[in-house]
Amino acid sequence: MTLSVLARLSPFHRTQLTPWLCRGLQQQAAPRKGLKVLFFGTDEFSSSALTALSKGIYAENPGVAHIEVVCPPPRYKVRTIKEKTKLIWKARVSSRATNLGIHVHNTPEGGSIQNWEVPNVDLKAGYGANARFDIGVVASFGAFLPQRIIDSFPQKMINLHPSLLPKYRGPTPIQTAILNNDSHTGVTVQEVHPKRYDAGNILAQVPFELKLGMTRVDLMTQLGHLGGELAVRVLQNLEYMRKNSIVQNEEEATLTRMFTSGDAKIRWEDMTAMDVMRMHWAHFGHIAVWSFLRVKNKVLTVKMTDIELATSFDDPLEDDYLSFRPGSCLRKRKYNYVEFPCIEGGRLHVRGFTVEGKQPRDGLQFAAGYIKKNKTPCMLTLSPDCKRPTPNFVYPEEYKRPSHMAAVKLYDIPLYHSKSGLVRKLKLKAEAEEAKASEKSDESKETEESEESKASEELGETEELKETEESKEAVESETTEPNETKEPK
Repeated sequence: MTLSVLARLSPFHRTQLTPWLCRGLQQQAAPRKGLKVLFFGTDEFSSSALTALSKGIYAENPGVAHIEVVCPPPRYKVRTIKEKTKLIWKARVSSRATNLGIHVHNTPEGGSIQNWEVPNVDLKAGYGANARFDIGVVASFGAFLPQRIIDSFPQKMINLHPSLLPKYRGPTPIQTAILNNDSHTGVTVQEVHPKRYDAGNILAQVPFELKLGMTRVDLMTQLGHLGGELAVRVLQNLEYMRKNSIVQNEEEATLTRMFTSGDAKIRWEDMTAMDVMRMHWAHFGHIAVWSFLRVKNKVLTVKMTDIELATSFDDPLEDDYLSFRPGSCLRKRKYNYVEFPCIEGGRLHVRGFTVEGKQPRDGLQFAAGYIKKNKTPCMLTLSPDCKRPTPNFVYPEEYKRPSHMAAVKLYDIPLYHSKSGLVRKLKLKAEAEEAKASEKSDESKETEESEESKASEELGETEELKETEESKEAVESETTEPNETKEPK
């Protein structure tokens, strides 16, 4: 109720409603509990962490009272013909913040923040004109924050890192964990170090199980949400966490590096099907796995975007596929994928291709354009000389070709992103094997019982024969005794 409406009321109603209105205005102007947070981020990890942090505002013991976002500005490409701009890149955290109704601040163009000043709280938040943020929270921001920016916050800054520090410091901890086939990873909340990346004191850590088949995007979203929830807990008990923080052991620290397109090239001579899949999962959504393909006198780079691991439920496109060299392009009519045998006997099913300079194609289109009926082209690790024939495939030393049965059943594993019905098929297969085993056990029990019954019957027959023989002997003895007594007379 506004003051203009209050003026129209009678004096009695005015005296009754004025204390209520003043009390409501005081409640609206009262400061909210928690800290005013300025969030720094860019990618999927930071966007999911922002979602979890924003939910912390409505908690019973809110560690966050207000939150705003800082991210790099969007990038545009200007067309000179019609002078129109085309959006090339935009930070994921920016679009997530707009969906959540959070105010966004952009850093200067070019990526340098050396002369950038920390902004004030937005006026619409109701904290006044010159209100400052209490703390800064960083999650995969991609730029080094100098001491000047850290000191501009009264409570300094904390960082969310998707690994169990001091393991996997640097820009790519998730990709490195997938490539190394780690069973566990996690999230760390640490203080921001003014001189080195990911070297601050550890405030809190949470482990996370890394399931086989999880991609980079899956881990970024799940670890980001887990890290945002952990950051809310840390902000609720910030003083206690800082008193009990842990200094990182530099001897156990490991560093990660930035990956390029050269790290996603398939080496058919020494990479198994599972190695290719791990590389695909680690770089999913960022870098596509690729290889060379020779077509007549041209060498093309082919990117593989949709890859799956073949199981025993997928019949090979060629019965003698083990006789083909690794990297051979095997096709069959009405199949929407191309099959690639690998060196250990595994098979890859690829449904998406992007040839250099061409539009993306599916498996049928790629097979129709580059695979002929009587010829099977092969993917190559190295780009050959176009004026010379393709060199022969060099197998590693002490290589033994696997058997067909062992190769077909090599990867009957339920993955995180399994194909439709694969887990159900594996369960049905296990149930069928159990049923066969139970039938065999029942048959063995029946045979044992029948053998025992036969043995008992044979024993009974032998006993009956013995009894009949004994009875006959007794009768014969009785008949012979009187004759023997008459002979002396």
